[in-house]
Amino acid sequence: MAPSDMGGVQIVRSESMAYDEALRASGVTHDEALQASLDAAEAEQSRAERLQAATVARAEALRKATVERAEALRQVTADHDGALRQAEERRSAAQRAAEEEYSKHLTSAEAEASAAADAAYQEEVAAAARAHEEALRAAEVAAQTALARAQAIRDAGIARAEAIRTAGSKRAQLLKEAAANYDIALREAAHARTEKLKETTAAHDEALQEATVGYLEALRSAAPVPPPTVPADDLDAAELEIDEDAEPAGSAPKLIVIDDVSEDRAG
Repeated sequence: MAPSDMGGVQIVRSESMAYDEALRASGVTHDEALQASLDAAEAEQSRAERLQAATVARAEALRKATVERAEALRQVTADHDGALRQAEERRSAAQRAAEEEYSKHLTSAEAEASAAADAAYQEEVAAAARAHEEALRAAEVAAQTALARAQAIRDAGIARAEAIRTAGSKRAQLLKEAAANYDIALREAAHARTEKLKETTAAHDEALQEATVGYLEALRSAAPVPPPTVPADDLDAAELEIDEDAEPAGSAPKLIVIDDVSEDRAG
């Protein structure tokens, strides 16, 4: 009976050891799974922080580029307005100079016409006096004097008209040159403004491209890293060993009932 009793105890101890080993293996697996979950959570949190930092940096770069572009546009507009004011001032100055030149020429022409008319008048008076004095002596001399008077008046009128026409032509030419200079100044100011707008737009596009590239690089560097896992073959083998050797959780270990012991006692 003693050997039989000892054999039963050994069998019970073997099953208890297998159960304990299965519990330890389950605890180790649980700890590894928990640690993997914690590592994955930390990696995800780190990725979220990097993504947030990249987003903030991109937003700051966009804001800075927008402010710089607005400042450049304001500067270009101010330069264009200044160029327009300068062109307007030059045009006004040229117009004033043309007006003064025209007034000078007109005054000179009026003075010359007035002098010619006065000379003609004085000559007419003299001719009339001579004609009156000589009317009794010679009708032919009086007729010639009348012809000379008419010719003198006609020449004075022609000279006055020519002087007025010359002054008008000079004023028109000066006005035409002032308008041409004003148009040239406007075109130059428009070209300068267009070039500055192109440079500002190119700088803004380059800043946006750099910010986008930095954002994509941050996203690529912040990609999540998969947690280390147990190989599928090893995991399946461990689960099979636990299923074959261990009892389900919460159940008592198996006991072997030996009928020989009762039979020996009865004998």
